[in-house]
Amino acid sequence: MTATASTNSTSEASPLLPNIVSDIEYVNAVDGLTEDVKIPSPKHILWKVELVDRVFDDVNRATYPNPLSLKPNTPTSWFVDDDDLVAAKVNVAASDTDLDKGIKAEAYTLAGPRFDIAFDPKQCKAAVVTCGGLCPGLNTVVREIVMCLRRQYGVSTTYGIPSGYRGFKDPTTWIPLDEKVVRNFHNMGGSFLGSSRGGHDTKAIVDSLEKEGINLLFVTGGDGTVRGAALIADEVRNRGLEIAVAVIPKTIDNDIPLIDRTFGFESAVNAARQAIDVAVTEAEGFPYGLGIVKVMGRHSGFIAMHSTLGSRVVDLCLVPEVDFYLDGEGGIVDHLADRLLENGNAIVVVAEGAGQELMATMGSHGADEVDLSGNKLLDDVGPWLVKQLKPRLNEKLKGKTPYDDGVTCKYVDPSYMVRGIPPTTADNLFCTQLAHNAVHGAMAGMTSFLVGSVNTRECYLPIRLVANKQNVIDTAHQSLWEYVVFDTQQPSFAVENDCRDENDIITTASGGVIFRNSDDECSI
Repeated sequence: MTATASTNSTSEASPLLPNIVSDIEYVNAVDGLTEDVKIPSPKHILWKVELVDRVFDDVNRATYPNPLSLKPNTPTSWFVDDDDLVAAKVNVAASDTDLDKGIKAEAYTLAGPRFDIAFDPKQCKAAVVTCGGLCPGLNTVVREIVMCLRRQYGVSTTYGIPSGYRGFKDPTTWIPLDEKVVRNFHNMGGSFLGSSRGGHDTKAIVDSLEKEGINLLFVTGGDGTVRGAALIADEVRNRGLEIAVAVIPKTIDNDIPLIDRTFGFESAVNAARQAIDVAVTEAEGFPYGLGIVKVMGRHSGFIAMHSTLGSRVVDLCLVPEVDFYLDGEGGIVDHLADRLLENGNAIVVVAEGAGQELMATMGSHGADEVDLSGNKLLDDVGPWLVKQLKPRLNEKLKGKTPYDDGVTCKYVDPSYMVRGIPPTTADNLFCTQLAHNAVHGAMAGMTSFLVGSVNTRECYLPIRLVANKQNVIDTAHQSLWEYVVFDTQQPSFAVENDCRDENDIITTASGGVIFRNSDDECSI
């Protein structure tokens, strides 16, 4: 299929109307022969472009040439235009009977350097802050923001804000960052700047930004941090300040919606995989050994799912998105008993947020306390599983094994080990891409935006699209969760979301899904 795009726009959201010119050619996968199949060809695609805000509303305001464009032999193909788009969904049904009426497609602005920028680099001051829990790659993001600002744009002043949002209050504690300071950051775990939960005071933060003459603010953190950045951007706009606010999303849970994945996630999965290997060694070392590994994942079980698929030795994967039960036909006790009798050992991987409702119904639910970021404190599912499974499995296996010792249970909790490590090479590269594109967007005058990968392409998303929403495992469609069920042979507790309109669902490359309308009864 060949598409030619025109830049006809309206005064509203600048929808583009590319004309689709072609028939679709199908290749027979069995014999390799080409079959010409006539299908309805859409007259046009109507793009709904989710535009990000701009620092400067005056379109006639003077701009500056991008310093990159002034360097000798810089290819023009390195630069992107604002009408370059990334499609939110890349799969459409060729047999759709409404194709002749046109396709409505949601899209985001492609990330990358622009020919013209909104700020004078010589007059710019930048600040970068890391918030929330630690994550592999935080230091790499800080390093690459500093490097991109200095080497590509000539911005010489960048401050690191210590200890998260609370560090804004006292500018005398801000840390000047240059190439020497950040040179080896990419080899370090944790956060050189320090982090914290809570401490967000919108007025005090913007007061400090205004007083110190900051033009560019780069924020990296999870869902709570994203909400805080949105408040800062709103306050900046209300005051009429010329400050760009850019967010680089961070969470090892991979629960930021719409984007393929967050940095640090792959590093955390690799570390979780090592913990599973330890559990396997322990379980295989004793008759009827049961290894239980608890990994992070409050509301989204991506670490559990991906590490399960990466190890290929797990017999049961429990995640927050899928309720389970212990006893009876199709319960996890019967499943594990079968695997123990068949293999002599079994491995369970459980996300920290799994089984919370079941624990509550069985009387082990604690008080509804929250941490400083407003996150509800969870009951500890790992020890609870050990307590519940061991006696039940001993009863199931009684008289069926040559030993009377019963099940030997080994519990492994690598929790903080998976997030305090240095990033993998792949995560370092990903952090570099995100950081540089955040700088490109901010220098172009964009604000209140998040940079992320959608369908493997870096793009800019308005913060409002992701605030107060979560990416969760897609259990209702063909996705990675299907492979988990096939590989572990565990019972499938997932239910269909039959009342969902497919147009309200956007899936991600890491096996996630977001529902645009999260208020109805089918929401996860």
